[in-house]
Amino acid sequence: MSYVHDNPGGTEAHGVDLIDGDAPAVRILVHGDLPTTIEHEGRTWLATGDAHDDGDPSAPPIAIYRPV
Repeated sequence: MSYVHDNPGGTEAHGVDLIDGDAPAVRILVHGDLPTTIEHEGRTWLATGDAHDDGDPSAPPIAIYRPV
């Protein structure tokens, strides 16, 4: 399931994966600048500084966030 998070500062969209251990990642789309933390479903997620591609070399990398 994917979610959309609006953040001020820019009009670009970025893919973000919220990863918690072995649980399936939750993919969200962030409009605007990527924040340091994201609040999602009552939890705070922190940017790791890591990213991965989604198999499409023309797509921007997907940022990885983990729970605080």
